[in-house]
Amino acid sequence: MIPRIGLDLEAGLHIARAVPDLDLLDVAYGAVHGGAQVLMLPMAAFVSSAYTPDLFKRPGLPLLVVKTEVDDLDRVTGLGRAPDRVLVVGERGRTVQDWSRVAAFAARTGGEDFELAALIEPEVSALKELIRLHAHWAYFSTESVVAASTSQAAEAELARLTSACLAAAKVNLRVALWGPTGRHLPQAFAALPNVEEIYPVPDLWAMALRLGWERAIEELRRLMQ
Repeated sequence: MIPRIGLDLEAGLHIARAVPDLDLLDVAYGAVHGGAQVLMLPMAAFVSSAYTPDLFKRPGLPLLVVKTEVDDLDRVTGLGRAPDRVLVVGERGRTVQDWSRVAAFAARTGGEDFELAALIEPEVSALKELIRLHAHWAYFSTESVVAASTSQAAEAELARLTSACLAAAKVNLRVALWGPTGRHLPQAFAALPNVEEIYPVPDLWAMALRLGWERAIEELRRLMQ
């Protein structure tokens, strides 16, 4: 089965600086109409703009994931029950390294109002941290595969991801991939075991700006088959 396609709307915040009329809510509806099945918004969308979480909980929009850096975890509680899932990332969107602060956040919130996820290295030690937190999702970056300088290196990174996906499933962690896919790797990523969602950042935005949301998502599905 092809993984669900998630749209990370963070790129829209940057584009809106040059195109003030760009409305992320319109983008969200356009992407969902095209076939996107999960929306992701960075914490910055609510901190530094006029957007409120409730705007993205309207009929016709799917599950909402709020992406937050460790430093912004305290702001999440101000969103109320709007997020269906909270994805914790490290500084500048890197993998989480400061687990003590994530653990304190998990203890405060109790995981009752939303699912807890983290962007982690595909390593056993990171999976163990998620288990301790009673997290629901492990997100793995695709960057190392796409950035590999040789086909052998890319295959080695894919093997590393495969092992991590299998290990996550064994401890009842659901799996998502976040990051670039290029045009030659979507099928390989979609074929990884137990991957339920893929967020092609920034490739999906680049395709949508060229083709429109409906055709872009249709093209991505084709590349994943």
